[in-house]
Parts: sequence; structure tokens; C-alpha cells
Amino acid sequence: MKTIFIKDMNVQQLPEEVCAAIGNFDGVHLGHQKLIEECKRHGLKSAVLTFNPHPSVFIKKIPNYPVITPIDKKAEIIESMGIDYLIVIEFNDKVMNMPKEEFMNLMRKIGIKSCVCGYDFTFGIYAEGNIKDLDENFEFYEIKKFIYENVRVSTTYIRELLSMGNVSEAKKMLGRPFSIRGMVVHGNQNGRKLGFPTANIEYKNYFLPENGVYYVKVLYDNKEYDGMCNIGHNPTVKFQEDLRLEVNIFDLDLDLYGKNIEIFFIDRIRGEVKFQSLDELKTQLKNDKDKCISKSLENK
Repeated sequence: MKTIFIKDMNVQQLPEEVCAAIGNFDGVHLGHQKLIEECKRHGLKSAVLTFNPHPSVFIKKIPNYPVITPIDKKAEIIESMGIDYLIVIEFNDKVMNMPKEEFMNLMRKIGIKSCVCGYDFTFGIYAEGNIKDLDENFEFYEIKKFIYENVRVSTTYIRELLSMGNVSEAKKMLGRPFSIRGMVVHGNQNGRKLGFPTANIEYKNYFLPENGVYYVKVLYDNKEYDGMCNIGHNPTVKFQEDLRLEVNIFDLDLDLYGKNIEIFFIDRIRGEVKFQSLDELKTQLKNDKDKCISKSLENK
């Protein structure tokens, strides 16, 4: 897959005409996947056109808008689907305020002959453009809402599931476990003192599941390990204002500082609790680990 970055509207025309799936694709969930697969069915090279940063950074004025899939993870998933081109438009105020005609001209300059969009896709200033405009100007293919187990699959719904800690249900909607990839950074070493050393993860602008303890799989150096992950403020030992994401990796005792790992959330064990003593916390962590090991055996 070749990736094309478009910044300040400096368009790089593709060497061939393409059929492009267009959208934000945060999560690249089952509905997105259906849309992306459709662009491979119409006799042209396939492309995905998306935006970075997430439009909500400008539309909702949220500088570090949390996302399910940052652009590198999004690109990785799209490439695994056999797409020929990934076109990433830098989203800014100019793009947000672009008239719909100008956006469609941009599509033509890129080399988009046909396009695939969801039924509710809008574009241009004040969201004035819609699929009717695309149908009148391009070979257009509409994808209806995607229903899975009687629920409409959407990024909004997946974010709600993650907000409730329901990572197992989110997995169904994504078609894969929700994951967070980040660098291991120095923490307070509290876990090691309790007998459960943890790797503290720099999670940047990932959307975080609800605070609590999770059974996870950890990918490091192309090898997968079981583990338990805690998201929270460490209320028992020393309350931290910023949320901490830390993982105790089973059967791995290496210095991981500065290394990148990926955490795959499989199931939730419990919510965040402030314990009355460190001994009480240590006992609970042992129980949490036992539950994680049981779930690991269930998944084999």
C-alpha cells in the first residue's frame, strides 16, 4: 500500500484512477471494513481517503481528541485489507471551511473516479455536501448502516462500550480486540514493591476504557504474553491526577523502558477500588491475576 499525505492542499495526483472509500474511519470497525471492501469491487485500483488529525480537533475544539485508532494503527489495518492507496488529508480550519464544490474538485485532482461512502456521510463547510452530491458528480456506491446482533455498528457506540469497560462487546464491533500501542515510560515503581511489576504506557491521545483492571494480551518483539492491565489514578498507594495505564506482563521480566508494546484488551476483571491497606491491595492483585489466568485458559 502506498500512503499519500496531502498538506495545505498540495495535491499529489495518483498515477491511476481509483475507487476511494471516504471517511474518518476511527476504529476501522465492521461497518468501515464493509465500506472499504466495497471499493475493491469496481474494476479500479482501491483507495481509502481519510483525515488526520481527527476533525473533532477543529470542529469540537478539542486539541487532544481521544481516538480509537491513531493514524499509524489505522494505516496498518487498512493495509492488511489489501488496499492500494491510503490518502491522508491534513484536517485544519481550511479543510473544515471548504465549500463542497472545492472538496469534490480536490477529489478529482487526486484521481478519484468513483467513491464509496456511508449513507450519512457529509462534507464541506457546515456539512453542506452529502451523498447526493457525490452521486451526481462521481460513480458512487452507498453503504447502508451496518447491523450486528441487532445493533447499528458505529464509532460512537464503540466509544460508549469502552466507556463502560465492555471491551469484550467492543471486540465484536471492531472485529478484533481493542488495543493501545505505546512506549514504556518510567513510573513510581509501586507495582514492583507489591510484587507485581508494571510497565507504564505513554498512551498519548488514545480513547481509554473505563477505569479498572483488565485481562489483556501484550505484544512485544513479535511475541504475545498474557497480562493484567490497570487504568486509573492509583488511589490506594498515591493518587495520580493524570490517568495511568500500566500493565503487569506475565512470564516476562525484562527492562522495557523506551520500548513499544501493544496491549489488547480481552475482558474486564473489576472496577477501580481504593483499598484500606497495601496488604488488602496485594491480596486483590493476586485474585485479579488468578482470574486473568483462568480467562487465558478459557481462550485457548
